[in-house]
Amino acid sequence: MENPKYPALTTVANFYRFLAWFTIAFTIVLMILGVISAFVSGQYIGGGFFGFLGELLGAIFGSIMFVFFYGVIGFAIALLQMAVAELLQVFMDIEANTRS
Repeated sequence: MENPKYPALTTVANFYRFLAWFTIAFTIVLMILGVISAFVSGQYIGGGFFGFLGELLGAIFGSIMFVFFYGVIGFAIALLQMAVAELLQVFMDIEANTRS
């Protein structure tokens, strides 16, 4: 729905919607690559704060859990981006419905 009164808000909402779908696609691709690299390398691919996963769960399963955790974060970010787009659309719909 095009709102001619607020073209900048419509553009920002569309940008956030595009960004959310891009984030979902990027997250899926990186998760697939992460799982493949875990099986190919046979070593734990995570590090830093989640370094204990490789020792606790084993190299491959720990790597898959590491990739899964960051995938969940990616999907949560995409959900928030989609929520911002929808919130902007709701504000524009409220304004359109309350006009005199």
